[in-house]
Amino acid sequence: MEVARIVVMTPDWLILHAGALGDLVLTVQTLLRIGDFGAASRIHLLSRANPGDLSAWTPSITRQSLDGLAAHWLYSDGDEPPPADLRGLIVGRRVLNALGGADTVVHRRLAILQPARLLSFDPRPHSDWREHITEQWLRDLKPQLKAADSVAGRSHLLHTKHRLIAGATPTSPPRCVLIHPGSGGRAKCWPLDNFRALARDVCNGGHAVRFIIGPVELERWPETDFEGLGQDFPLLICEDADTLVQAVSAAGLFVSNDSGTAHLAALVGTPTLTIFGPTSPVVWRPLGRESEIVAGDPERDAVDWEITARHVADRIREMLPL
Repeated sequence: MEVARIVVMTPDWLILHAGALGDLVLTVQTLLRIGDFGAASRIHLLSRANPGDLSAWTPSITRQSLDGLAAHWLYSDGDEPPPADLRGLIVGRRVLNALGGADTVVHRRLAILQPARLLSFDPRPHSDWREHITEQWLRDLKPQLKAADSVAGRSHLLHTKHRLIAGATPTSPPRCVLIHPGSGGRAKCWPLDNFRALARDVCNGGHAVRFIIGPVELERWPETDFEGLGQDFPLLICEDADTLVQAVSAAGLFVSNDSGTAHLAALVGTPTLTIFGPTSPVVWRPLGRESEIVAGDPERDAVDWEITARHVADRIREMLPL
């Protein structure tokens, strides 16, 4: 059972979120665009997805599991009193609620808890939406925003020593290309053999390469899918979210499929190159200072989307020259 983290200091904002890691990160980035955050600012997440320990970043981000807070009360229209732990978190706080829009029972129940401010939106993409998903969320939030709210804030966290927190990856040299071949959805995964060919090309070009496997792959992938990686290339296995975010933040360049980890890398300011196949990069690309994409065509090639290892390697060399 996951142990909830204790909020030691009063957060500036709470985020309520029940979705996957990528959506959670994009919700944090939406709040960064709305709010005015300084060096001592704090955000606390009540979420199902775990982004790892981000308490040392600016703004500082802490997190506890939404599942341990009797959050079912938020979805009920009954007369039962709110859980004490949930009330203690919400009363007097500023809340960004991604559990449902301003017309839902969740919003009405949260309002009963008397937050200092309550912004609510439905994170699900509209069927006809053709811009980045965060623009949809900001549009839906617009009626709830104040004139003083900024929508041009930054999309990443700040950490003056984030290139030095590689204690979990002592074998990773500076400017290492970190390759993550997984994703929460197998349909979004470029073939593993293509990643191997990419790694060989990048190594031959003079860059250090490491593969990384995170908790999702450890849980869902058969061992045969990645056991050969450790024989051919240095392989970092991150069994928990804290180790994963440390490794990602220490990379010179993070290369991956469309995944929650790609969004996490962009959030902490690591340069990212994300490979897109069946999902739309227009809607779902990671947001960061140095976030690039390679987009393929799954209708022309359902296997590797007409994306070659050489093409991705050339993009890596453009982003991370020797």
